[in-house]
Amino acid sequence: MNRVVTILLVDDEEAIRDGLKNLVVWEKEGFHIIGEASNGREALVKIKQLQPDIVITDLIMPELDGLELTRTIQQQFPDIHFLVLSSYDEFSYVSDSYKNGAIDYLLKPTLTPSNLLTTLKKVAKKLKTTDDLLSQKELLSQSLNRALIGYVDQEFTDIENFLEEKTYHLLYTNARWYQELSHLSSVLNTLCLEEFSIHVLPFSTGNTAAGLLIASKNQAPVQEFLATSFSSLKNVEPQAFFILSDPFSSLNMLNLVFNQLKTQSEGQRFFFKKQLIASQSELFSLDNGDRFDTRKFLRALLDNDFILGVERIEEYFNEMILSSVRPTFLKQQASSIFYTLLSTLEENHPNHAQYSQLKTDFLTEISNCTYLQDFSSLLLVMTESIKKELVSAHSDQEDEQLAELLRYIQDHYMHSISLTQLADMFHFSYTYLSSLISSRLHMSFSDYLKKVRLEKAKELLLHSELNLSEISDATGYSDLSYFSKTFKKEFQLSPSQYRRDNRL
Repeated sequence: MNRVVTILLVDDEEAIRDGLKNLVVWEKEGFHIIGEASNGREALVKIKQLQPDIVITDLIMPELDGLELTRTIQQQFPDIHFLVLSSYDEFSYVSDSYKNGAIDYLLKPTLTPSNLLTTLKKVAKKLKTTDDLLSQKELLSQSLNRALIGYVDQEFTDIENFLEEKTYHLLYTNARWYQELSHLSSVLNTLCLEEFSIHVLPFSTGNTAAGLLIASKNQAPVQEFLATSFSSLKNVEPQAFFILSDPFSSLNMLNLVFNQLKTQSEGQRFFFKKQLIASQSELFSLDNGDRFDTRKFLRALLDNDFILGVERIEEYFNEMILSSVRPTFLKQQASSIFYTLLSTLEENHPNHAQYSQLKTDFLTEISNCTYLQDFSSLLLVMTESIKKELVSAHSDQEDEQLAELLRYIQDHYMHSISLTQLADMFHFSYTYLSSLISSRLHMSFSDYLKKVRLEKAKELLLHSELNLSEISDATGYSDLSYFSKTFKKEFQLSPSQYRRDNRL
């Protein structure tokens, strides 16, 4: 062999991997074990890093099994050959492996150095590249790249002859979305080679755009076929998203279609989380949406009505999410509005460190929202978290206010006290204060005041020498008759009977 053929071993059992490494003197036979992985997901990382010539893989593995791995290799790394080693000889495993492009299916119990080497050497002979075919396609791709960049001297005759069919589509993707543009180009370059009704020519205009010029028969289901062919790309490139143009019949329209897709693609991926390929007709017409009513929002904050402020935020974004609004505008609005709200809450609740943490987390997460669903979920979680903190803070504040109010009643029960006076004194509305006392004490204000006064009256009856008139005055009752009547109704004894029966 003219060159060393590299091999990646994939098996979840370390003993199996070690056995394979020692089964053959690999370098002597012209092979080199370039790496190993314990599952399919780890293998994909190693494949991208090491670019082996051959992958030897088990089928039953955690995280990503061998069948899904072989399917992904076939679609995303078509230049890499793979061999399946398994303990299972069931027809379904064998059949699926060959469907995914396996060069052979060997059983571990019957594996020998001889039959393994025989299979691998057959693969090594196939690794010779078809330079003439590739060079022709590469030259045409370069011409296509020049045409898309804007060079007007390009002739399309050779491209038309190569593509054969006369119904064209452009498949466009923004190159900024990909971790490794070279891998994307490799996938595009080998896609659709086995589909007789579709012919493709890849393009890449620097670091801005990439895709395929597609020629197909009139009724060919191009989008469906591409979705199937690209199905495993998200395993390797999670940010992948493509836009398929409407069909056109002349390559003279190429630049017009390309520039349309380039312009229309801005912000579109945000709306297609579960869709790898969107047709041009599915794209949204995006605008900047309506501005937030900051006047009403700030008024709510100035009034310390933070729940109302949150409700105004929810109303605004519920409407924006249902509209076709540019993602950049949505994120800018959300960042600004929540920053204002959370900064105000920090100032008003210095003892609640949660608001500072919520602000930090939100500003970090909002910038990382790739899709509308993630944006919507983040806003929902954030508003619910803020409302929960507000309710907790409000409850704590009410506890403090109520405790202060009750202390005042305990200290001043002997004087004339009304709910209206207390509301003015503690800066509450009459209705709110009445509701607060009822909900927390499970009795009305008048009933609570009566309870405090009568308990003090009982204490004075038992532990003082004051007469009934003096006790009545000391507990806030100016009328002795009313005091006696109220006391008897509460305790079923008159004040004098209570003193006589209970005093030692």
